[in-house]
Parts: sequence; C-alpha cells; structure tokens
Amino acid sequence: MFRRPMQTLILTAALLAVCPAYGQELVIAEGGRSPYHIVIPEKASEPVRHAANELAKFIREMTGANLPIRTDYTRPVADHEILLGNTRRLQELGIEIDWEKLGKEGYTIKTVGQRLIIAGGEPRGTLYGVYGLLEDHWGCRWFTPDCSRIPHHDRLTIGPLDETIVPVLEYREPFTYDCFDGDWCARNRVNSSSGRLGTEHGGKIRFGSGFFVHTFNRLVPPEKYFDEHPEYFALVKGKRLKDRTQLCCTNEDVIRIVTEEILKAMERDPDAFVFSVSQNDWYNYCECEKCQALAKAEESQIAPVLQMVNRVAEAVEKRFPDKAIETLAYQWTRKPPKTMRPRPNVIIRLCSIECCFAHPLATCDLPANKAFVEDLRGWAKICNRLWVWDYVTDFRHYLLPFPNQRVRNDNIKLFVENNVKGIFEQDTYNTPNSELAALGGYMTAKFLWNPNYDENLAMNEFLEGYYGAAAPFIRQYIDALHDRVEKENIHCSIWIPPTHPHLTDELLVEANELWEKAENAVKDDPTLRKRVKIGRLSVDYAILERARLAPQKEPLGPLAKQRFRPFVDMIPAAGITRLNEWNELNLQDYRSNLAKALGLEPR
Repeated sequence: MFRRPMQTLILTAALLAVCPAYGQELVIAEGGRSPYHIVIPEKASEPVRHAANELAKFIREMTGANLPIRTDYTRPVADHEILLGNTRRLQELGIEIDWEKLGKEGYTIKTVGQRLIIAGGEPRGTLYGVYGLLEDHWGCRWFTPDCSRIPHHDRLTIGPLDETIVPVLEYREPFTYDCFDGDWCARNRVNSSSGRLGTEHGGKIRFGSGFFVHTFNRLVPPEKYFDEHPEYFALVKGKRLKDRTQLCCTNEDVIRIVTEEILKAMERDPDAFVFSVSQNDWYNYCECEKCQALAKAEESQIAPVLQMVNRVAEAVEKRFPDKAIETLAYQWTRKPPKTMRPRPNVIIRLCSIECCFAHPLATCDLPANKAFVEDLRGWAKICNRLWVWDYVTDFRHYLLPFPNQRVRNDNIKLFVENNVKGIFEQDTYNTPNSELAALGGYMTAKFLWNPNYDENLAMNEFLEGYYGAAAPFIRQYIDALHDRVEKENIHCSIWIPPTHPHLTDELLVEANELWEKAENAVKDDPTLRKRVKIGRLSVDYAILERARLAPQKEPLGPLAKQRFRPFVDMIPAAGITRLNEWNELNLQDYRSNLAKALGLEPR
C-alpha cells in the first residue's frame, strides 16, 4: 500500500554493491558547453554504440552541449572522458570490473579522477548503465513513447560515485499495448519479449517463434495424430478427446514427439532463449491410469506434465545448454509436486489468475489469494528458475475502473521475496488506451527494475508529467477508487462487471466531477486535454454501462445522457479497438445499442 517517500536511487535491487567513491565533482557541461568526449571501444557492440548516441542525445537536450563520440583508438588519452563499455582505457588505467558479476544486464558507474565510467555486461548492461545515470542521477523520465521529462541543467554535474547494479529479475515484462515501443522499453530497462526491441537495444528475452505459451496442440496437433493415435491425447471420463484436449504426458511416443519438435524449433530459431512446453488454455487433463497414479503420488496434476518437461529439458541440455524449457503452473497444474523437482534448465511459470487484485496477494483474506501464496512459497523452495504470470486488468471490461495500482509494487515484492526471477504482468495488450494503461505500464516497469521504487513517487511523477495541471484531480480520483476497496474489503477479480460493488453511483458522480475539473485545468493545452479526455473514458464507460441497466434512475441516468456523445466520439480518437479481450469493437453497433438503451436518438 502507500508508504512514505523513499530514496529513489536504485541501490537495493540485489545486486547492489555501493562503495564510498573518491574524487571531486565532475562538471560534465556548463553554459551549453562541455570539455568531455564519450569514448567507446573500437569494436563496440551495437548496443554500446547506441548507448553512446543516447547519452550524447540526452546531455544535449539537458544542457545544449554536444559531446563528440570517439573510439579508444582514435581518441588520444585525456582527462575529460566518459568511458562506455569495455574500453582499453580500463586496462590502461588499472580499473578492474567484475564482468562475471554484471552478467548480461548489470553495470558499474564510477568516477575516477575526471573520468566517468559506465561499464556493463553484454548485451544490455552498458546501455542500462547510461539510462541509470540519466534517470537516477540526472532526473530523466520516460513516461510513454511520446511523453518524457528531460530536465534542463545549466550546470550538469556528477559527484563522487561508485555503484554496481544488477537487476534482481532476469525477465521483466509489462505486457501492455502502450508499452511495446522499443525505445520506451530500453529506457525503462525492461526486456519484454513482446517489446519492439532491436539489436541496438541489446535484444530481449525471446521465446521461440510460436512457443510462447499453451503449446500442447502445436507440439502434437490433434488433427495430425488423433485419428491414428488417440492414446496420445487426454482421457477424460473414459473417452479420448480430440477437441479441447491435453496431452497424455506419460505416453512415451508423446514425450518423443514433443522432444523432437522442441529440438527442431531450437535449430530453426537459434537466437531464442526459452521455449514453452505447456498445457492448452483449458482443463481436460488426462485421467488415464498412468497419469493419475503419478499425480496421486505427487499430490498434484502437474506431476505428469513436469515429468515430460524434465525429459524434454534433459535432451535439450545436451544440445542447447544455453536454452530453457518453460511450463505453466496454471489452474489444474498450479500446486507444486511433493517430491519431483524441475531440472535446472526448466522454468516454472506460476499463474495468479484466480486471485483478487484489489488487495496485495500476501495480505488479502480471500481464500484464493491465500492458496496462491501457499503455492508460490511451495514452488519457491524447489525451483531454480521460477517466473510468475500476473494479471493487472479487467479482461471483460478493458475500460472499467480497476483498483489495482496500489498493489503492483506489493505483489512484485512478494514475488521477489519468494525466489521469483521473471515476471510477466498481463495488462491490456491488444488495444491502446485501456483504463489508465500508460500509468500502470510505467509503474510496473519501475517496480520490475527496482522492487523498492516508491509507488507514491512513481504514480505522482507520471501523473504530473503526463497530465500536467490536471494531475491533482486525477490523483484524487485514483485515491477515492482505491480507498473504497480497501475500507470496505471489496475483492476484485479480473472478470468484474460494471455492477460490481467496487463502484457505486455516488462514487462515479464524484469521479465525473473530478475528471471535469481535470479537463478544465488543461483546457488551453490541446495535448494535455486530449490525454485527460482519453483517461476520462474509463469513468464514462462505467457510468454508461451502469445506466444502460436503469436509464431513468438518478443520478446516473441523466449523467449518462450527457456523457454519451463525448464518450463515443473519443473512442476512435483514442484508437481503442476492443472493449474486452476477445472481440473487436464494432463502434457503430455499440453506439446504436447503447443509445437505444439510454433512450437517446442514435446519430
């Protein structure tokens, strides 16, 4: 929940060796000029070259000064240098960097004399070090792809510094349509599998093509195998299923086919890191004697699946030791097994789909939350690599007010405390501008990189940067929404309707007034006003959908008639193409049906 502001410098994320530095303050730029050069290795990788360009770009934006970029062979040794990556200057100066400790994404920033050194692991460490310097020390923020805060510094300095940061999470993904831009991902230091991250960004955590999740049917297609080999598929209530089936995971031929298909996929896609061998997205697990004997012995239906996954992973380890096999602990496979253990190259991805997301998972009194936390702690004890698939939107009503901003940091902290190494936060991924999506994506990115980032700070800096003078009113609205579910202990799943008790007519009237004030506060700024109008769609949607059921009822009936036209006119301007996960929006039909329900003449 909300806490007092904390120190914003990321010095607590695992990692973190911070030592007293030596030397004097470095004046990087003053009065629009700089004595500094940026120095990179002669054969610098593409991400290191991009890091140099980004550093020069943002220093120029902050100060007006242009810093030349040179290689360590073309640039004579000089005092005023910013050294990026593994330059030969480090050896010449006798500066030791623990490259193994840094891994792929960690970095060291230190001052030595008049030099500033940013040295990170390959491929993303040095680039992340540049963004760490810009964000943590010079105040830059990247709220959305088209909204950032790059402060002006007439005199840009850095004091004595020696810090080493390695992210505690190896996989960090805010799965949000508004957060797929590659530059935004890199600048916020998330390595999203769905992000448009290129080679200049150091790539990303890549799943094999077609092997992201729910892969049983892809690996052993029923249309290819069922007619001749029904025994490959789930036995349910005495009958082998072809439709909406799972695999019979103890069948030796199935294990062989799955192994062969995964090895072929790895050969075709050598740059991918992880390949999923995971259940289809429904129940119908196999009830054959062999599968159920194993499940009974291990006291979990994951046992047959994990046995097969371990067999596949064993074969993979021999040919592709740098790759991993992922499987889900999801719904019927969520409970950890009694004695079985995942192999070291197996990733278990635990899913929280049944839970309440209005309160922190760890402290919510809903039985589903308690059961999930129990399973989380069980998996934490037996996994080398535990990832989590978490949920942060209402999938039935993308625009509905959803009071989960305050729990994001609490839940991420819970995961990290329980040995989780990767987090996938599933938000609205297939349309832009769902309910406060950009705010949620920014906050999630902050917490995935540094679980101790203060949530009050994250929310306020985004609101101020993105909405300007409208921010205080929007913050009041967010607080009112969250205060209600906390005070009344109202649970919210990811399927709640507009009639759910987390909303009341009175709350929506108050919310409408706050958004009206927000809109008026920025009425002379077209960019900010449009952002506020898009944010307001969420409250409008709740008002309209509740009034649809009782159009004459006070106070929402008359208010819905007022808000109908602004709402339907703003949807195309916001680029919204869906109101739920499954169906594309036919705006003409939706507008006509809503107008009819409200007793309005359709336009």
